[in-house]
Amino acid sequence: PSDTPPLQLHIYSSASTGANEVAGKVDSSTYAAAIARVGEATRREADVWAHVDEIVKGPAFRGSSRSQAFLRHIVERALHGDSTDLRERSIGIALFGRSAAYDTADDAIVRVSASDVRKRLLQHYGTAGVDASVRISLPPGSYIPEFSFVLPDSLQPAAPASPSELPVEPAEQPRTLPGNLELVDAIPKRSKFAVPRLPVVIALVAVVVVAAVLLAPVVNRRHVPVSTPSLLSAAFEGNSSATQIVVADDALVLIQVLLDRRFTLQEYENLAYLQPPEFVAKKELQRFWASLSTRQITNIGDLNNANRIVEALRAQNREVIVRQSRQMHARSFRNGNFVILGSSFSNPWADLFSIPESNFPTDGLPRPGKPQVFLNRHPLPGEPGRFDAFRDPNTGNTITFARVTLMDNLARNGRVILVAGQSVSATEMAGELLLRPESATRVRRMLGVAENAPLPDLEMVLRISEQNEIGDRAKIVSARKLPRHFD
Repeated sequence: PSDTPPLQLHIYSSASTGANEVAGKVDSSTYAAAIARVGEATRREADVWAHVDEIVKGPAFRGSSRSQAFLRHIVERALHGDSTDLRERSIGIALFGRSAAYDTADDAIVRVSASDVRKRLLQHYGTAGVDASVRISLPPGSYIPEFSFVLPDSLQPAAPASPSELPVEPAEQPRTLPGNLELVDAIPKRSKFAVPRLPVVIALVAVVVVAAVLLAPVVNRRHVPVSTPSLLSAAFEGNSSATQIVVADDALVLIQVLLDRRFTLQEYENLAYLQPPEFVAKKELQRFWASLSTRQITNIGDLNNANRIVEALRAQNREVIVRQSRQMHARSFRNGNFVILGSSFSNPWADLFSIPESNFPTDGLPRPGKPQVFLNRHPLPGEPGRFDAFRDPNTGNTITFARVTLMDNLARNGRVILVAGQSVSATEMAGELLLRPESATRVRRMLGVAENAPLPDLEMVLRISEQNEIGDRAKIVSARKLPRHFD
C-alpha cells in the first residue's frame, strides 16, 4: 500500500506514555537536536574517550562486557558515524550481529542493553564519577549519548576578596545551567561610594547614541537575518481559520489488504467497509473484526507529522486540531484549513481533492499491498517520466517519493495541504520538509513566483532517501502550478 507495509500496524493511544521507550525512537526534531549537540564532544574527543575508559573500568560497568561494548559503540558512532548509525536497527546489526531484516519488535536486545547502560551510568555518577568533569547520559527513548562538561578550575570565577578588603554584601546565588555548569556574574558590583559623576554618565550616553545611529544602517544591511517562512506557514498566510490535521486510517489499510480490494470514498463515508465479510463468521473471527472495526489506528509517521505541525502552528497562535480520518465527513472540509496525511488508500478524503489536470498523477490504483507510482506528464529537462521506488546502487539506500499538493478547500475560504508518500517514511519526511524555514523560498523559485507573493495552487514531488525503512533526507525534485479548479 502507499502509506504502510501490509499487515504491519502501529496502535497508539493517549495512555501510551512509554511508546518512545518501547520503540527506541524519538521524534525527528528532537533526534536532529540531539545530533547537533554532539559537536562539543567532537571538539573534546580526547577528554571524552578518557572518561569512557574511566566509566567502563569503574565498579558500575565492571563485569558487564555487553554494557561496556554498547557504551563504546554509541559514543564512537556519535562522534564519527552517521545519524542513522544511532537507530535501533543499525545498532542491532553493527553491535549484535543481527540481520538487516530482523524484527526489532520481537528482538529487544538493543532496548534492553540501552536500559542497562542508563542504570549503570546513573550508578557511576552517584559513586565513583560524582566529581567527573565530563558526563555522559542516554535519555530514555533515544540511543544518542548526550555529553556535558564542567568548566575547569582555570576558567572558574576568581575567589572573592577577603571581608577585610571589601564591604560585606549578601552573596549572590549562582544560577545552574544544563550540563552541571554554573553561571556566575562576571561583572563585579560597584561599591555604593563608586557612583560615576553625572557629566560622565551624560557623555557616555551621548557616545552610545551616536554610535547606534552611525552603525544602524550597517547592522540592518549585514546582520539582520531575512525571514524565511516555511512552506506550511506560507500556505496558510493571511488566513486565520482553524487548521485540522487529518491522519490516516490504518485499520482501513488492513481491511483492504485482508479483502484484497480498495474501498471508494463513498463506501468509506457510509462505513460500508466495516461490514464483516462471510469468512469472518466461517473462521469465527467476530471478536477480531469487532476490535478492528471499532479502533482508530494510525501510524507513527503521521503522529510525528501531526505533533510537529501542531507545535509550529500553535507557536503562531493558530488554532489547530488533530482528527482521525474516520471522524471526518465530506461537509467537514468546506470551511477552514486542512493538512491531509496519506494517500486515498489510507485516507480516502484525499479523493475529495483529486486533480484531473495533475502533472503528477498516480499510475492507476495499485492493488492493496503494492506501492503507488507517480507519473510526470510533462517532464522538464533532467526530470524522469515516472517516480518509482528503487534501490540506490551507490549507497544501498531505498529511494522513495512523495507528492505534496496545495489548493483551496471546497468553499475557497481556506487552504488544503495533501501529503502522500510511497511509504510511511516518505510521508513523514514530506511532512517534515513542510516545516523547513527555506522550503517556501525554494518552491517559489522553482515556480517562478515572487518572493513575497502568495503561494499559488501547486503540486510537487519529493525524493526521499531511506535506510532500514527510516527516512534521512528529503529534496524537492519537481514542482508545478495548478489551475484554479473549484468553479
